[in-house]
Parts: sequence; C-alpha cells; structure tokens
Amino acid sequence: MLNQTLHKNQETTPEFLTISDMNVNSNIFGWLFAAEVISRKTNSGKLFLDLRLRDQRGSEIIARYFDPPRLETHLPQEGRVVLLEGIVEEYRGQIQIKLIRVQNDDSIPTDRFTLGTRCSIVQLEADFQHLIDKIDDAGLRTLLHDCFSAELMERFRRWPAAVRHHGAVVGGLLEHTVNVTTIAELTARLYPCNHDLVIAGALLHDIGKLEELEGQVGAGFTPHGRMVGHIVLGMHYVQEQAMHVATLEEAKIDDVLHIILAHHTKEYGSPVNPATIEALIVHQADLAEAHLTGFLEHCQKSFGANGWTSFSPIYGGQLRVS
Repeated sequence: MLNQTLHKNQETTPEFLTISDMNVNSNIFGWLFAAEVISRKTNSGKLFLDLRLRDQRGSEIIARYFDPPRLETHLPQEGRVVLLEGIVEEYRGQIQIKLIRVQNDDSIPTDRFTLGTRCSIVQLEADFQHLIDKIDDAGLRTLLHDCFSAELMERFRRWPAAVRHHGAVVGGLLEHTVNVTTIAELTARLYPCNHDLVIAGALLHDIGKLEELEGQVGAGFTPHGRMVGHIVLGMHYVQEQAMHVATLEEAKIDDVLHIILAHHTKEYGSPVNPATIEALIVHQADLAEAHLTGFLEHCQKSFGANGWTSFSPIYGGQLRVS
C-alpha cells in the first residue's frame, strides 16, 4: 500500500537502502530500520520527527520528517522497519535524510536488520567452555561455574556488549568475552604470571554488562547501569558468588576482583589502574579486542565499491577492506 502511496504514478521499486552508498542531493526510496523516533518542535512550534535509521550493515543515519501526519497510527515507530521516500542532504558536514513520506512496513521482518556475531553462537559457547576447562585451580573453576550458571548463560549468550559501538550485536557480549580471554590467554604464555587468574579474570571482566545494558541491541542502559556501571556491578556479583566457594583463597578473590575493577582506564570508569601483571594483561586484551572489532565493524558498515570505507575519526582515515 505504501509503495503505491509514495509512487503511484511511477514504476519505482523500493530497495534495501545502504547508507554508505547515499549521495547528497539524491532521491531514495526503500527500507531502513527505525532505531529511534523522537518528536520535536521547530522554533515556530511546528511538530517534526527526528529518526535514527539503521541499514542492514548496522550503519546509522539521522532523518528528519517535517509536517508528519496527525494520526499516531500513521507515524513511524521505534523498533520497526519503515519504507521511506526522501532526499539526501548535507547538514553541518554530515549527511542526513529529509523525509518526504515514511510509514511502518511490517511486511519486512525486523531480523533482516539484526546484526549477529562473526562466529556462530554455538561455536562461541564451545570456545567459552574450552577456556574454562583450561583452568587448573579448583576454587577458580568452581567460582566460574557458579557465576556462569545455566540461567545466566541463557542471557549471556544473546546479550550485546555495547549500545552502539563495537559488539552492539546479538551475542556480542559472549563474542567479546571469548575474544578477550583468548587474547589474554595467548599473551599470558609470553610473560611470568598466573595463567588461571588471567583466564578467570578475562572471562568475568564484563559480566556486569548483564545488569548495565538492556538485552535488546541498541535499547540503551538500564537505570542501575546508568547509576552504577558494569565494572562495579560485575565486581559485586562475583564477590557475592565467591563468598560461597570454600576452596577459594581470599587473596585470589582479591586478584580476580582487581582484574574486573582495572580492565578499563580511569577515564572510562575503572576506579583503579592495573596493579598486577594479570590485571594488565586482561586490560590490554580488552583494549586490543575493542579496537580490532571496531575496525572490522567500521569496514562492514561503510565499505564502498572501491574497497575503501568512509573516514573514521577513531582510526584517523579511510580503511581498506581486505
């Protein structure tokens, strides 16, 4: 119906739009996913809509819809696929879409716009268990089994690792944790350290994100997550579980908690800097994984026909897709 409404006098077929292919002053007609829809008013008091739209690669663009329909049932809604017609414009150095018409289109499944992990969830779960099996310390192994109960793993396997940046996909938290632990475990072979502590700390370092982030990708932070943050939430959870592990020495509990508390820098929420080699290894592994995944995700979202991406302020230029 919308197709006919938008172009009833033209033989135009809608397509799945790719943001990196959009050019300024071009007309577009097709599908994107409405990640966010906000009602605003102009200086003169007229209503308009701000939309954050996502394509199938995960790239996002802002669109503005002036003079939208008065009936709420005709308005685009968050979390739904929309069929739109508009013009690509440039505003303050950024491209955006000026919408002519837009409407929800439930004929397109939302999972067409749902990003997943690079490896299958089944493989990631197997890798996760394999990493636990590498730990010889009985107390640390018990702590991990208690922390990662079957009920918790049901959430952990599908949770995102972030709201918008690296790991903001279904299963992103599991993938990030496996990658960080693998990097940390390989690094631990090169330096004198307690390998069991490195693996245990890496597996637990982001467990607090289950309480910090909403489960739906891009949904944002929980109220508890905004107020406390995943580092402290994770530390408290692991500390509570450790109290019931009789075979776990108090000094090792402190070591694991320190790894969790020090895995970021202070400007990103960590209350302390790494004070042990094990904490430093996990800290560096977390940083490396975030940068490498961010690199790949930028390539995935914005590569063009010439094999190069758009400019990335994080990496200081355009990136080449291998």
